[in-house]
Amino acid sequence: MKRCACVLLLGWAVSAWAQIPSVGTATTLEVATWNVEWFGDPDHGPADEARQQANVCAVIAQSGIDLWALQEVSDPAAFQALLDSLGSDYEGVLAETAAPGVTQRIAFVYHRNVVQLRRVRQILTDFAKAFAYRPPLLLEATVQLPDTAVIITFITLHMKAGRDLSDYNRRRDAAQRLKSQLDLLYGNRPIVVLGDWNDELHGSIITGLPSPYEAFRADADHYRFLTETLDAADVPTWCGNNLTCWTGSTIDHILITDELFDAYEEGSAARFSALLEAIPGFVFSTSDHLPVYARFRFGGTTAVEVRSAQPAALQLYPHPVRDRATLIWNGRGAPATIRIWDVLGRLVRRWKRPAGTGPQRFEMELSGLAAGMYWVEVETAGQRVSRRLIRLP
Repeated sequence: MKRCACVLLLGWAVSAWAQIPSVGTATTLEVATWNVEWFGDPDHGPADEARQQANVCAVIAQSGIDLWALQEVSDPAAFQALLDSLGSDYEGVLAETAAPGVTQRIAFVYHRNVVQLRRVRQILTDFAKAFAYRPPLLLEATVQLPDTAVIITFITLHMKAGRDLSDYNRRRDAAQRLKSQLDLLYGNRPIVVLGDWNDELHGSIITGLPSPYEAFRADADHYRFLTETLDAADVPTWCGNNLTCWTGSTIDHILITDELFDAYEEGSAARFSALLEAIPGFVFSTSDHLPVYARFRFGGTTAVEVRSAQPAALQLYPHPVRDRATLIWNGRGAPATIRIWDVLGRLVRRWKRPAGTGPQRFEMELSGLAAGMYWVEVETAGQRVSRRLIRLP
């Protein structure tokens, strides 16, 4: 019953709610990317804001998809209202923009029983212009499946739109910056990059030019676009003003690194076309983009590092906290680093502790931090454990 808040936003949404199919299973990880078209902006996108809010909420709650990467979230209050409507099973992270007047943000929404946040931050902020002043948002999480836990890094982005050569050059520059960072800093990690890439893969939307993402496609030993089959078949993910989404462009993509090649369930990447029938007038009532999703299945043959489903202990008291809190963790005979991150991935506190074994205690001074939600992390002996921290006013 906790998910019925989506329906209560609008009484007429009940029929659509009942028809949205679930594409997830209890034993697999499903991820999706969706441009939600000026979500929360009364002057752009769908005219009926409440209707759009109800439809987006219903899709997320009923689809069975564990993690959503969202683009064009244009009002933080609307994003918070979405999380409130989804209920306690869900959490979300909303990115900042890097220039005044840029209101379209990127975000993650995820089912907290499956996707357990370890850290979150924005990357490539020095190259914000290339990314249309929306630097990519990185979320590292422990994916908790029955008897299996897998650590995966998720990145969402929203590339520069447009058909001018300058727009193309910014997309190409952003892709080069992203690939360089992934190659240099994340070479051995399982990574999923989801977003509105605003261009196609087998050739650019600008006639005669190659895809700005050709460098990823050329490095097939290390990267794979799961949406390449959609692109090759000219299956649009951006519908424009076409109610049936027969015309448009394939510009929403999911990219993975080679650590996830074996875990990907072949053929599962798909456009969520069923929404065109499930939600009346979807293109005008909800979004001019259809979501794209993919499924991962982790087993004994996967190359992904599978860790024990039992997380390391990290205790915090009192909690919620005000100015001081005691942190307790299991020492592993190595020095420890304690970090506190805000919900935007900014490091706000950091301490170093000497090596120790057995239960270790540290009293954290939190005065000066604004009230709200944070994440505290302890890293020792090459392992990290984190938990949520709520600071009271």
